[in-house]
Amino acid sequence: MPTFTRDDVQRLASLARLELSTEETVLFTRQLADVLEFVRQIQAVDTSSVHAPSSAVDSTPTLRADHVLPSLERAEVLAASPAADAAAGLFKVPRVLNG
Repeated sequence: MPTFTRDDVQRLASLARLELSTEETVLFTRQLADVLEFVRQIQAVDTSSVHAPSSAVDSTPTLRADHVLPSLERAEVLAASPAADAAAGLFKVPRVLNG
């Protein structure tokens, strides 16, 4: 029965562009293996006698009409920003990753 290995976790971390310590790799290997085992347990449950639920809600999507409205003036919005690069037309925001 296959399970997650450290190599699997390192590959996933690489795909997600995450740098994991050895301790994190060990922890995530165990946690992902536990999740996989739980999924196996769920898959083993006999659901042949369970009927598909019917929806209590109308499944027809409700759409609203589009209304074109004027936008704010770029210069006005950039002037109101505490940190903006008006020449580039961009807002500067605090870094949230690796910062």
